[in-house]
Amino acid sequence: MEIKKVRVHTCNQKIEGYIAQRCRCRKYISEEKASELIDDGYAQNVITALKVIDIEEACPICGGLDTFKKRCHVCKNTGTASKKKLHIVCGEDIYMRPILKTPRTATIEEEHIEYAFVKGDRDAIKRIELYHGLNQAALAQLGAALIDIRTREIIFEGTPEPEDNRDKRTGRKYDWGRTI
Repeated sequence: MEIKKVRVHTCNQKIEGYIAQRCRCRKYISEEKASELIDDGYAQNVITALKVIDIEEACPICGGLDTFKKRCHVCKNTGTASKKKLHIVCGEDIYMRPILKTPRTATIEEEHIEYAFVKGDRDAIKRIELYHGLNQAALAQLGAALIDIRTREIIFEGTPEPEDNRDKRTGRKYDWGRTI
């Protein structure tokens, strides 16, 4: 018994999901997995053809009623109007949007701390110190004081909080969040 395979397209086309020309997509998955991806919303069936079809409908103005269709200029007294509709023909293959990778940022994880302080790895220690320096610089831009972690001396004073003054409404106690 042979398991039927479905081709997975991730190629970029002008119309999303419409494969106009031959592509180089070579990934195949089982039909069960493909139907699971479609049900979950991660994929859709490939559009193989786009056709414009003329459809006869009741006139939107007169509604096909005898009393109104005698004077209707839209349907020309027939009671029906032709309307063009786009008909989409889907194939067996599926189309998945290429998954975009999220950008990674430099941070410290549990392993880095373990390498630095348990195993004594110098690169991990340097990474933690660098990360601390970046955090300090970001806080200094917001007005915090910079303090050296080894010598505990103040490198940059920063902008201290204003003193509590009820008349000027400054400080922690009396600043009630007025608009700027």
